[in-house]
Amino acid sequence: MTGGLLISFREGLEAFLVVGIILSFLTRMDLKKYNKWVYAGVGLGLVTAFALAFFFQLFYSGFQSARAELYIKIGIMGFAVLMLTYMLVWMARNSRHIKGSVEKRLDDIVSAGNIVALVFMAYLAILREGFETVLFLGALYGAEMGEAALYGSLIGLALAIAVTTAIFKGMKKVPIHLFFKITGALVLVIAAGLLNNMVGIMQDINLLPVVKPAVFDISWLMSDSSDVGIFFKALLGYTSAPSLLQIVSYMTYMTGSVYLLTRTARPAATRELAHA
Repeated sequence: MTGGLLISFREGLEAFLVVGIILSFLTRMDLKKYNKWVYAGVGLGLVTAFALAFFFQLFYSGFQSARAELYIKIGIMGFAVLMLTYMLVWMARNSRHIKGSVEKRLDDIVSAGNIVALVFMAYLAILREGFETVLFLGALYGAEMGEAALYGSLIGLALAIAVTTAIFKGMKKVPIHLFFKITGALVLVIAAGLLNNMVGIMQDINLLPVVKPAVFDISWLMSDSSDVGIFFKALLGYTSAPSLLQIVSYMTYMTGSVYLLTRTARPAATRELAHA
């Protein structure tokens, strides 16, 4: 549930912030008559995102062979790790400038009176984050996405709407990039956990070598088959008896990602100081 909540909150926050910026811009320019087209784009985006989730579940659960399903799961997990990493790097570089870039595009669209482009802009904001949410939840839960994951995702979306509303209704000076820094750190841990689980699955079906099967074993403290262990395995990639390759891949990914994010965020902050 927590994994679904965090993913949908972060993705929803990004999508609804873009929609909020669009509506705020139209209000400021006394162009509220265009609001209905923004809502139309949001509605179309949500419908498309839910349709993607439905077909994803049909696709995932349609495999007769357990091994084929594992291959698909490995592919989805690997792609999700790459997408999550790219998303974090992009946000580290651009989170401070989202408002300005969106408003510049909006100014061009409104000046041209292009209603289709306005609808499409809102539609893409929702659809892009909706697609990423479906992908990441699929990587976390696979075909076994139960009620807990669904409720967690809905709570995350509700929180994203609440936070976005608070920001645009009065909390004007809240640093948006701070939200993305905090949630980004948590998403980074989830991505590392996905990689850890993927390596474990690949070793189980002999796609990767097992150099040392278990570096240590703390199943006496918390087994990854217990209720709590299953929770942390889904959320953080917890393994009570990790192999050497799992530990190496986890540490390498975390170290490399933190270094990359630090290097990316530093020039962005420097550029902001230069423009101040």
